Amino acid sequence: MKSQQLKCLLKNFYSSLNNYLYNHQGNHSEKFLHELELIKLDNIEKINASKSATCSELNNTLRNIPVKLAPLDTIVEKISNLVIWYEASRGVPDLFKGGYAFAEIIGKRGLMVSNHIRLGLCIQKPEINYPLHAHDAEESYLILSGNTDWQIENKKFRVGPGCIVHHHSSEAHGTHTDKEPLLAVWIWTGQIDGRYWFSGHSEKDFPPDY
Repeated sequence: MKSQQLKCLLKNFYSSLNNYLYNHQGNHSEKFLHELELIKLDNIEKINASKSATCSELNNTLRNIPVKLAPLDTIVEKISNLVIWYEASRGVPDLFKGGYAFAEIIGKRGLMVSNHIRLGLCIQKPEINYPLHAHDAEESYLILSGNTDWQIENKKFRVGPGCIVHHHSSEAHGTHTDKEPLLAVWIWTGQIDGRYWFSGHSEKDFPPDY
């Protein structure tokens, strides 16, 4: 894909994401919109795209994106093949066995380089428990497909396509998938290079293993 085509694709992604959030205000959409305002679409680069093991579920998650999220479905499908996917085990299989992958669209390893914000996609395989963890960065999710059990501190709830979830800095959270895989857009702001830790192990930092 040529640089101008890539820039156009990213602009369409940004515009579609912004429009969905604007038209579904409430339930943390305003916070997500504010975070999107920090993005400037420049420093766009082609990278050597690659997929990780969890991407075996990618096609399933893309097929399950509902019509109400269009045109994000077709745009995300294109972008998902242009990014680098990483497994998110954090190198500690005794705490988290894996089954969760993420890719940066914007960030130090993304299609658009940024040192101030990270935005990307994530996949969680069916019947995977991502245990309670926390990080210094603030985080928001827009669920694209998959119904998933979510926990923030002591609050448990269920989310599905179109739902928006926000985690404050250092707020413990975790997810559990059932029969369906999860696909979501995520964004990190604030201390994006800060600490990451699993609940019960806050004395130790677990940097990404890429």
